[in-house]
Amino acid sequence: MDFKLFLISVFASFFFLSCSEDNDVSVSRNLQEYIESSSTKDLGEVLAFAASASGSTSLSYIFYYPEKGATDIRYYEADSLDVDEKDFSNYKRQILAVENVFGGKLQRFSRSNSEENWCLITYEVNGKLHKSNPIRLKNATKSTIWTDKVTIEFPNKLTPQFIWTDQGITGNETYFQVITEEEEETFLSGTFTHDTFLKYLDTTNVVADINEEETPESLVEDKEYLFTMMGISEDNWVNLVIQETFIPRNLEEYLDIHSTKTIEVATAFAASASANLSYIYYYPLFGTSDMRYYETESTSVDENDFSKYRRKNLSDEAVFGGKLRRYSRTNSQGSWSIITFVIGDLLYKSNPIKIKIDEKPTEWFTDENVTIDTKERLKPTFTWIDGSHNENESYFQIFTNNTGDFLSGTFTVNKTFQYYDISNTISNINTENPPELIFDSEYKFTVMGLSTDNWVNLMIQQSFIAE
Repeated sequence: MDFKLFLISVFASFFFLSCSEDNDVSVSRNLQEYIESSSTKDLGEVLAFAASASGSTSLSYIFYYPEKGATDIRYYEADSLDVDEKDFSNYKRQILAVENVFGGKLQRFSRSNSEENWCLITYEVNGKLHKSNPIRLKNATKSTIWTDKVTIEFPNKLTPQFIWTDQGITGNETYFQVITEEEEETFLSGTFTHDTFLKYLDTTNVVADINEEETPESLVEDKEYLFTMMGISEDNWVNLVIQETFIPRNLEEYLDIHSTKTIEVATAFAASASANLSYIYYYPLFGTSDMRYYETESTSVDENDFSKYRRKNLSDEAVFGGKLRRYSRTNSQGSWSIITFVIGDLLYKSNPIKIKIDEKPTEWFTDENVTIDTKERLKPTFTWIDGSHNENESYFQIFTNNTGDFLSGTFTVNKTFQYYDISNTISNINTENPPELIFDSEYKFTVMGLSTDNWVNLMIQQSFIAE
Protein backbone atom coordinates (compact mmCIF):
# COMPACT_ATOMS: atom_id res chain seq x y z
CA MET A 1 0.00 0.00 0.00
CA ASP A 2 1.50 3.40 -1.00
CA PHE A 3 1.45 6.41 1.32
CA LYS A 4 -1.54 8.04 -0.43
CA LEU A 5 -3.71 4.95 -0.05
CA PHE A 6 -2.60 4.68 3.58
CA LEU A 7 -3.75 8.23 4.33
CA ILE A 8 -7.09 7.58 2.62
CA SER A 9 -7.65 4.43 4.67
CA VAL A 10 -6.76 6.21 7.93
CA PHE A 11 -9.08 9.11 7.12
CA ALA A 12 -11.92 6.73 6.19
CA SER A 13 -11.51 4.78 9.42
CA PHE A 14 -11.48 7.99 11.47
CA PHE A 15 -14.57 9.28 9.64
CA PHE A 16 -16.41 5.99 10.18
CA LEU A 17 -15.63 5.93 13.91
CA SER A 18 -16.60 9.58 14.31
CA CYS A 19 -19.96 8.92 12.66
CA SER A 20 -20.62 5.68 14.53
CA GLU A 21 -19.97 7.19 17.98
CA ASP A 22 -22.26 9.83 19.43
CA ASN A 23 -20.24 13.05 19.55
CA ASP A 24 -21.85 13.96 22.89
CA VAL A 25 -19.84 11.07 24.32
CA SER A 26 -16.66 10.92 22.25
CA VAL A 27 -16.44 14.71 22.18
CA SER A 28 -17.78 16.53 25.23
CA ARG A 29 -20.88 18.55 24.40
CA ASN A 30 -23.51 19.74 26.84
CA LEU A 31 -27.26 19.72 26.32
CA GLN A 32 -27.42 23.41 25.49
CA GLU A 33 -24.97 22.95 22.64
CA TYR A 34 -26.95 19.97 21.42
CA ILE A 35 -30.16 22.03 21.45
CA GLU A 36 -28.45 24.86 19.54
CA SER A 37 -27.32 22.39 16.89
CA SER A 38 -30.92 21.33 16.31
CA SER A 39 -32.58 22.43 13.10
CA THR A 40 -35.64 23.61 15.00
CA LYS A 41 -35.93 25.79 18.07
CA ASP A 42 -39.59 24.88 18.69
CA LEU A 43 -38.96 21.98 21.04
CA GLY A 44 -41.60 19.33 21.59
CA GLU A 45 -42.27 17.91 25.05
CA VAL A 46 -41.21 14.51 26.36
CA LEU A 47 -43.32 12.92 29.09
CA ALA A 48 -40.81 11.61 31.66
CA PHE A 49 -40.48 10.98 35.39
CA ALA A 50 -38.25 8.93 37.69
CA ALA A 51 -38.58 6.54 40.64
CA SER A 52 -36.22 4.59 42.83
CA ALA A 53 -36.40 0.80 42.63
CA SER A 54 -38.27 -0.95 45.42
CA GLY A 55 -36.17 -0.95 48.58
CA SER A 56 -33.15 0.65 46.90
CA THR A 57 -31.44 4.03 47.16
CA SER A 58 -28.84 3.26 44.50
CA LEU A 59 -31.01 2.10 41.58
CA SER A 60 -33.37 4.53 39.88
CA TYR A 61 -35.66 4.15 36.89
CA ILE A 62 -36.21 7.07 34.53
CA PHE A 63 -39.48 6.41 32.71
CA TYR A 64 -40.46 8.13 29.48
CA TYR A 65 -43.18 7.90 26.86
CA PRO A 66 -41.66 7.59 23.37
CA GLU A 67 -44.01 9.01 20.78
CA LYS A 68 -44.48 7.08 17.56
CA GLY A 69 -41.44 7.61 15.37
CA ALA A 70 -39.16 8.67 18.25
CA THR A 71 -35.47 8.21 17.41
CA ASP A 72 -32.10 9.10 18.94
CA ILE A 73 -33.42 8.82 22.52
CA ARG A 74 -30.92 10.32 24.99
CA TYR A 75 -30.45 10.62 28.74
CA TYR A 76 -28.78 13.75 30.16
CA GLU A 77 -27.72 14.44 33.72
CA ALA A 78 -26.54 17.64 35.41
CA ASP A 79 -23.09 18.07 36.90
CA SER A 80 -24.57 18.65 40.35
CA LEU A 81 -27.86 18.97 42.17
CA ASP A 82 -26.85 22.48 43.24
CA VAL A 83 -27.26 24.05 39.80
CA ASP A 84 -29.97 25.88 37.94
CA GLU A 85 -31.92 22.94 36.51
CA LYS A 86 -33.13 25.13 33.64
CA ASP A 87 -29.59 25.97 32.52
CA PHE A 88 -29.06 23.19 30.00
CA SER A 89 -25.34 23.85 29.73
CA ASN A 90 -25.10 21.98 33.07
CA TYR A 91 -26.28 18.70 31.54
CA LYS A 92 -24.03 16.06 29.99
CA ARG A 93 -25.16 12.97 28.16
CA GLN A 94 -24.79 9.56 29.82
CA ILE A 95 -25.25 6.12 28.32
CA LEU A 96 -27.61 3.94 30.40
CA ALA A 97 -29.32 0.61 29.83
CA VAL A 98 -32.88 0.93 28.52
CA GLU A 99 -35.82 -1.48 28.56
CA ASN A 100 -39.51 -1.63 27.66
CA VAL A 101 -42.20 -1.43 30.34
CA PHE A 102 -45.99 -1.69 30.19
CA GLY A 103 -45.83 -3.72 27.02
CA GLY A 104 -43.46 -1.23 25.38
CA LYS A 105 -45.81 1.72 25.70
CA LEU A 106 -43.23 3.30 28.00
CA GLN A 107 -39.51 2.74 28.30
CA ARG A 108 -37.11 3.35 31.14
CA PHE A 109 -33.42 3.98 31.72
CA SER A 110 -31.78 2.23 34.69
CA ARG A 111 -29.39 4.40 36.70
CA SER A 112 -27.07 2.76 39.26
CA ASN A 113 -25.91 5.64 41.44
CA SER A 114 -26.77 6.62 45.00
CA GLU A 115 -26.10 10.34 44.39
CA GLU A 116 -29.05 12.61 43.64
CA ASN A 117 -29.12 14.91 40.64
CA TRP A 118 -31.17 16.59 37.94
CA CYS A 119 -31.78 14.72 34.69
CA LEU A 120 -33.90 14.85 31.55
CA ILE A 121 -34.71 12.94 28.35
CA THR A 122 -34.55 13.98 24.71
CA TYR A 123 -35.47 12.35 21.41
CA GLU A 124 -36.28 13.34 17.85
CA VAL A 125 -39.53 12.86 15.95
CA ASN A 126 -39.41 13.59 12.22
CA GLY A 127 -36.25 15.63 12.70
CA LYS A 128 -37.76 17.75 15.48
CA LEU A 129 -36.04 17.72 18.89
CA HIS A 130 -38.21 16.88 21.90
CA LYS A 131 -37.13 17.47 25.50
CA SER A 132 -38.61 16.57 28.90
CA ASN A 133 -38.88 18.92 31.84
CA PRO A 134 -36.07 18.53 34.41
CA ILE A 135 -36.49 15.55 36.71
CA ARG A 136 -35.14 15.73 40.23
CA LEU A 137 -33.79 12.39 41.42
CA LYS A 138 -34.60 11.87 45.13
CA ASN A 139 -33.48 8.26 45.48
CA ALA A 140 -31.70 8.89 48.81
CA THR A 141 -33.78 11.58 50.53
CA LYS A 142 -37.27 10.46 49.41
CA SER A 143 -37.09 6.93 48.09
CA THR A 144 -40.16 5.77 46.19
CA ILE A 145 -42.62 3.73 48.24
CA TRP A 146 -43.83 0.57 46.44
CA THR A 147 -47.01 -1.08 47.71
CA ASP A 148 -50.16 -2.96 46.65
CA LYS A 149 -52.60 -1.01 48.82
CA VAL A 150 -55.48 -0.08 46.55
CA THR A 151 -59.20 -0.71 46.79
CA ILE A 152 -60.61 -2.26 43.62
CA GLU A 153 -64.38 -2.21 43.27
CA PHE A 154 -66.62 -3.41 40.47
CA PRO A 155 -69.68 -1.13 40.24
CA ASN A 156 -70.12 -2.77 36.87
CA LYS A 157 -68.75 -6.20 35.99
CA LEU A 158 -66.05 -5.08 33.53
CA THR A 159 -65.42 -1.49 34.60
CA PRO A 160 -63.48 -1.59 37.86
CA GLN A 161 -62.96 1.47 40.00
CA PHE A 162 -59.61 2.01 41.71
CA ILE A 163 -59.37 4.02 44.91
CA TRP A 164 -56.12 4.77 46.76
CA THR A 165 -54.62 7.15 49.29
CA ASP A 166 -51.29 8.98 49.49
CA GLN A 167 -50.51 6.77 52.50
CA GLY A 168 -48.97 9.64 54.42
CA ILE A 169 -46.76 10.74 51.53
CA THR A 170 -46.76 14.44 50.68
CA GLY A 171 -45.98 16.20 47.43
CA ASN A 172 -48.05 14.26 44.89
CA GLU A 173 -49.30 16.70 42.25
CA THR A 174 -50.65 14.22 39.71
CA TYR A 175 -51.38 10.50 39.46
CA PHE A 176 -50.53 8.26 36.51
CA GLN A 177 -52.51 5.05 36.07
CA VAL A 178 -51.68 2.18 33.72
CA ILE A 179 -53.77 -0.93 33.02
CA THR A 180 -52.02 -3.89 31.38
CA GLU A 181 -52.75 -7.55 30.81
CA GLU A 182 -50.77 -9.47 33.40
CA GLU A 183 -49.76 -12.53 31.38
CA GLU A 184 -48.53 -10.87 28.18
CA GLU A 185 -48.09 -7.35 29.62
CA THR A 186 -50.20 -5.91 26.81
CA PHE A 187 -50.87 -2.19 27.33
CA LEU A 188 -54.53 -1.19 27.59
CA SER A 189 -54.73 2.29 29.09
CA GLY A 190 -52.58 5.10 30.50
CA THR A 191 -54.22 8.10 32.15
CA PHE A 192 -53.45 11.04 34.45
CA THR A 193 -55.72 12.41 37.17
CA HIS A 194 -55.51 14.88 40.03
CA ASP A 195 -57.86 12.66 42.03
CA THR A 196 -57.00 9.52 43.99
CA PHE A 197 -59.51 7.42 42.11
CA LEU A 198 -60.12 6.21 38.58
CA LYS A 199 -62.90 4.24 36.91
CA TYR A 200 -61.83 2.26 33.88
CA LEU A 201 -63.08 3.74 30.57
CA ASP A 202 -64.51 6.77 32.41
CA THR A 203 -62.63 9.95 31.40
CA THR A 204 -64.63 12.30 33.62
CA ASN A 205 -61.67 13.10 35.87
CA VAL A 206 -58.87 12.30 33.41
CA VAL A 207 -56.68 15.33 32.70
CA ALA A 208 -54.39 13.67 30.13
CA ASP A 209 -53.67 10.26 28.63
CA ILE A 210 -51.24 8.34 26.39
CA ASN A 211 -53.94 6.35 24.62
CA GLU A 212 -53.30 8.17 21.35
CA GLU A 213 -56.99 8.88 20.77
CA GLU A 214 -57.78 5.17 20.79
CA THR A 215 -60.49 3.80 23.07
CA PRO A 216 -58.95 1.20 25.41
CA GLU A 217 -60.17 -2.36 24.96
CA SER A 218 -62.93 -3.70 27.18
CA LEU A 219 -61.81 -6.03 29.92
CA VAL A 220 -62.51 -9.76 29.71
CA GLU A 221 -64.08 -11.80 32.49
CA ASP A 222 -61.73 -14.09 34.43
CA LYS A 223 -58.63 -12.61 32.79
CA GLU A 224 -55.86 -11.26 35.01
CA TYR A 225 -54.83 -7.61 34.72
CA LEU A 226 -52.31 -5.37 36.46
CA PHE A 227 -53.13 -1.93 37.83
CA THR A 228 -50.19 0.45 38.30
CA MET A 229 -50.45 3.90 39.85
CA MET A 230 -47.63 6.42 40.23
CA GLY A 231 -47.92 9.49 42.44
CA ILE A 232 -45.74 12.16 40.84
CA SER A 233 -44.41 15.38 42.37
CA GLU A 234 -44.09 18.74 40.66
CA ASP A 235 -40.41 18.07 39.93
CA ASN A 236 -41.30 14.75 38.22
CA TRP A 237 -40.19 12.43 41.01
CA VAL A 238 -42.42 9.43 41.73
CA ASN A 239 -43.16 9.35 45.46
CA LEU A 240 -45.51 6.36 45.43
CA VAL A 241 -46.04 3.31 43.22
CA ILE A 242 -49.02 1.00 43.70
CA GLN A 243 -49.22 -2.25 41.76
CA GLU A 244 -51.97 -4.83 42.19
CA THR A 245 -53.43 -7.55 39.98
CA PHE A 246 -57.16 -7.99 39.53
CA ILE A 247 -59.56 -10.29 37.70
CA PRO A 248 -63.00 -9.05 36.59
CA ARG A 249 -66.02 -11.03 37.86
CA ASN A 250 -66.52 -11.37 41.59
CA LEU A 251 -67.54 -14.52 43.41
CA GLU A 252 -71.23 -13.64 43.42
CA GLU A 253 -71.20 -13.27 39.64
CA TYR A 254 -69.28 -16.54 39.30
CA LEU A 255 -71.84 -18.36 41.43
CA ASP A 256 -74.67 -16.85 39.37
CA ILE A 257 -73.38 -18.28 36.10
CA HIS A 258 -73.13 -21.70 37.79
CA SER A 259 -76.55 -21.47 39.42
CA THR A 260 -77.64 -24.76 37.83
CA LYS A 261 -74.87 -26.65 39.63
CA THR A 262 -75.37 -28.22 43.05
CA ILE A 263 -73.36 -26.43 45.72
CA GLU A 264 -71.30 -28.60 48.09
CA VAL A 265 -68.99 -27.51 50.92
CA ALA A 266 -65.26 -27.74 50.26
CA THR A 267 -62.87 -28.45 53.12
CA ALA A 268 -60.47 -25.51 53.45
CA PHE A 269 -58.63 -23.54 56.14
CA ALA A 270 -55.65 -21.19 56.40
CA ALA A 271 -52.51 -20.71 58.51
CA SER A 272 -49.74 -18.13 58.62
CA ALA A 273 -46.14 -19.19 58.05
CA SER A 274 -44.45 -15.81 58.61
CA ALA A 275 -45.32 -12.13 58.96
CA ASN A 276 -46.37 -11.86 55.32
CA LEU A 277 -46.95 -15.45 54.17
CA SER A 278 -50.13 -17.47 54.64
CA TYR A 279 -51.04 -20.94 53.41
CA ILE A 280 -54.63 -21.62 52.34
CA TYR A 281 -55.11 -25.40 52.48
CA TYR A 282 -57.91 -27.25 50.71
CA TYR A 283 -58.90 -30.85 50.10
CA PRO A 284 -59.34 -31.48 46.33
CA LEU A 285 -61.60 -34.45 45.66
CA PHE A 286 -61.00 -36.83 42.77
CA GLY A 287 -61.85 -35.18 39.47
CA THR A 288 -61.43 -31.63 40.76
CA SER A 289 -61.05 -28.92 38.09
CA ASP A 290 -61.21 -25.12 37.79
CA MET A 291 -59.74 -24.49 41.25
CA ARG A 292 -60.13 -20.83 42.26
CA TYR A 293 -59.11 -18.58 45.13
CA TYR A 294 -61.16 -15.52 46.13
CA GLU A 295 -60.57 -12.94 48.84
CA THR A 296 -61.96 -9.68 50.17
CA GLU A 297 -60.19 -6.35 50.58
CA SER A 298 -60.20 -6.68 54.38
CA THR A 299 -61.78 -8.51 57.30
CA SER A 300 -64.19 -5.65 58.00
CA VAL A 301 -66.67 -6.67 55.28
CA ASP A 302 -69.60 -9.06 55.59
CA GLU A 303 -67.99 -12.45 54.90
CA ASN A 304 -71.25 -13.78 53.46
CA ASP A 305 -71.54 -11.00 50.86
CA PHE A 306 -69.97 -12.83 47.93
CA SER A 307 -69.88 -9.67 45.80
CA LYS A 308 -67.00 -8.53 48.05
CA TYR A 309 -64.79 -11.44 47.01
CA ARG A 310 -62.57 -11.02 43.98
CA ARG A 311 -60.51 -13.71 42.36
CA LYS A 312 -56.72 -13.75 42.68
CA ASN A 313 -54.16 -15.97 41.00
CA LEU A 314 -51.87 -17.46 43.64
CA SER A 315 -49.24 -20.17 43.36
CA ASP A 316 -50.64 -23.60 44.24
CA GLU A 317 -48.84 -26.77 45.34
CA ALA A 318 -49.54 -30.28 46.60
CA VAL A 319 -48.81 -31.05 50.28
CA PHE A 320 -49.13 -34.10 52.56
CA GLY A 321 -48.42 -36.47 49.72
CA GLY A 322 -50.85 -34.69 47.41
CA LYS A 323 -53.87 -35.36 49.60
CA LEU A 324 -54.19 -31.63 50.21
CA ARG A 325 -53.16 -28.61 48.20
CA ARG A 326 -52.37 -25.11 49.37
CA TYR A 327 -52.18 -21.60 47.98
CA SER A 328 -49.37 -19.29 49.09
CA ARG A 329 -50.52 -15.75 49.88
CA THR A 330 -47.86 -13.06 50.36
CA ASN A 331 -49.62 -10.28 52.22
CA SER A 332 -49.36 -9.01 55.78
CA GLN A 333 -52.99 -7.83 55.88
CA GLY A 334 -55.96 -9.92 56.94
CA SER A 335 -58.94 -10.78 54.73
CA TRP A 336 -61.75 -13.25 54.18
CA SER A 337 -61.08 -15.93 51.57
CA ILE A 338 -62.99 -18.71 49.84
CA ILE A 339 -61.90 -21.68 47.73
CA THR A 340 -63.99 -23.10 44.88
CA PHE A 341 -63.61 -25.99 42.46
CA VAL A 342 -65.82 -27.98 40.12
CA ILE A 343 -66.48 -31.69 39.71
CA GLY A 344 -68.97 -32.33 36.92
CA ASP A 345 -72.30 -30.78 37.91
CA LEU A 346 -71.11 -30.05 41.44
CA LEU A 347 -69.62 -26.72 42.51
CA TYR A 348 -67.61 -26.96 45.73
CA LYS A 349 -67.30 -23.77 47.76
CA SER A 350 -65.56 -23.53 51.10
CA ASN A 351 -67.00 -21.70 54.06
CA PRO A 352 -65.43 -18.26 54.54
CA ILE A 353 -61.89 -18.41 55.93
CA LYS A 354 -60.74 -15.52 58.08
CA ILE A 355 -57.06 -14.92 57.44
CA LYS A 356 -55.82 -13.52 60.75
CA ILE A 357 -52.15 -13.19 59.89
CA ASP A 358 -52.05 -9.69 61.35
CA GLU A 359 -54.07 -10.25 64.53
CA LYS A 360 -53.49 -13.91 65.51
CA PRO A 361 -50.59 -15.46 63.61
CA THR A 362 -50.47 -19.25 63.71
CA GLU A 363 -48.34 -20.74 66.49
CA TRP A 364 -46.02 -23.51 65.27
CA PHE A 365 -44.72 -26.14 67.71
CA THR A 366 -42.88 -29.46 67.66
CA ASP A 367 -42.44 -31.88 70.55
CA GLU A 368 -43.04 -29.44 73.42
CA ASN A 369 -46.83 -29.41 72.93
CA VAL A 370 -47.52 -33.09 72.20
CA THR A 371 -47.00 -36.37 74.06
CA ILE A 372 -46.99 -39.83 72.47
CA ASP A 373 -48.21 -42.94 74.28
CA THR A 374 -46.91 -46.18 72.67
CA LYS A 375 -48.40 -48.71 75.09
CA GLU A 376 -50.49 -50.33 72.32
CA ARG A 377 -48.25 -51.83 69.67
CA LEU A 378 -48.17 -49.82 66.40
CA LYS A 379 -51.16 -47.74 67.52
CA PRO A 380 -49.66 -44.70 69.24
CA THR A 381 -51.90 -42.22 71.04
CA PHE A 382 -51.18 -38.51 70.62
CA THR A 383 -52.24 -35.92 73.17
CA TRP A 384 -51.55 -32.22 72.75
CA ILE A 385 -52.21 -28.87 74.39
CA ASP A 386 -53.27 -25.54 72.90
CA GLY A 387 -50.99 -22.59 72.49
CA SER A 388 -51.86 -19.09 73.69
CA HIS A 389 -54.92 -18.84 71.40
CA ASN A 390 -57.67 -20.84 73.14
CA GLU A 391 -60.19 -20.64 70.31
CA ASN A 392 -59.82 -24.07 68.74
CA GLU A 393 -63.16 -25.73 68.02
CA SER A 394 -61.74 -28.75 66.19
CA TYR A 395 -58.42 -30.42 65.41
CA PHE A 396 -57.20 -31.90 62.16
CA GLN A 397 -54.68 -34.75 62.39
CA ILE A 398 -52.52 -35.92 59.46
CA PHE A 399 -50.07 -38.81 59.32
CA THR A 400 -47.41 -39.23 56.62
CA ASN A 401 -44.56 -41.70 56.26
CA ASN A 402 -40.86 -40.90 55.96
CA THR A 403 -41.19 -40.32 52.20
CA GLY A 404 -44.09 -37.91 52.66
CA ASP A 405 -46.87 -40.26 51.52
CA PHE A 406 -50.29 -39.61 53.03
CA LEU A 407 -51.57 -42.22 55.52
CA SER A 408 -54.48 -40.73 57.46
CA GLY A 409 -56.42 -37.47 57.91
CA THR A 410 -59.05 -37.05 60.64
CA PHE A 411 -60.93 -34.35 62.54
CA THR A 412 -61.70 -34.44 66.26
CA VAL A 413 -63.00 -32.04 68.89
CA ASN A 414 -60.76 -33.73 71.48
CA LYS A 415 -57.09 -32.97 71.98
CA THR A 416 -56.21 -36.63 71.63
CA PHE A 417 -56.19 -39.19 68.83
CA GLN A 418 -55.03 -42.77 68.49
CA TYR A 419 -53.76 -43.89 65.14
CA TYR A 420 -56.18 -46.25 63.37
CA ASP A 421 -58.95 -45.57 65.93
CA ILE A 422 -61.75 -43.37 64.58
CA SER A 423 -64.02 -43.66 67.60
CA ASN A 424 -63.64 -39.98 68.54
CA THR A 425 -63.44 -38.50 65.02
CA ILE A 426 -66.14 -36.22 63.61
CA SER A 427 -65.02 -36.59 59.98
CA ASN A 428 -62.05 -37.69 57.89
CA ILE A 429 -60.52 -37.43 54.43
CA ASN A 430 -59.53 -41.08 54.17
CA THR A 431 -60.76 -42.71 50.98
CA GLU A 432 -59.56 -46.10 52.23
CA ASN A 433 -58.47 -47.64 55.51
CA PRO A 434 -55.12 -46.24 56.67
CA PRO A 435 -52.25 -48.74 56.42
CA GLU A 436 -50.80 -50.30 59.55
CA LEU A 437 -47.62 -48.71 60.82
CA ILE A 438 -44.36 -50.60 60.30
CA PHE A 439 -42.29 -51.33 63.37
CA ASP A 440 -39.20 -49.13 63.78
CA SER A 441 -40.14 -46.95 60.79
CA GLU A 442 -40.25 -43.15 60.98
CA TYR A 443 -43.47 -41.17 60.51
CA LYS A 444 -44.66 -37.59 60.91
CA PHE A 445 -47.67 -36.46 62.89
CA THR A 446 -49.26 -33.06 62.19
CA VAL A 447 -52.16 -31.51 64.07
CA MET A 448 -53.88 -28.21 63.32
CA GLY A 449 -56.10 -26.39 65.79
CA LEU A 450 -58.99 -24.76 63.90
CA SER A 451 -61.27 -21.93 64.98
CA THR A 452 -64.88 -21.63 63.81
CA ASP A 453 -63.78 -19.16 61.10
CA ASN A 454 -61.38 -21.79 59.68
CA TRP A 455 -58.19 -20.12 60.84
CA VAL A 456 -55.39 -22.36 62.10
CA ASN A 457 -54.35 -21.08 65.52
CA LEU A 458 -52.12 -24.05 66.33
CA MET A 459 -49.78 -26.13 64.15
CA ILE A 460 -47.83 -29.02 65.72
CA GLN A 461 -45.52 -31.22 63.67
CA GLN A 462 -43.71 -34.14 65.30
CA SER A 463 -41.70 -37.04 63.88
CA PHE A 464 -41.92 -40.41 65.67
CA ILE A 465 -40.76 -44.02 65.41
CA ALA A 466 -43.44 -46.72 65.32
CA GLU A 467 -43.15 -49.07 68.31
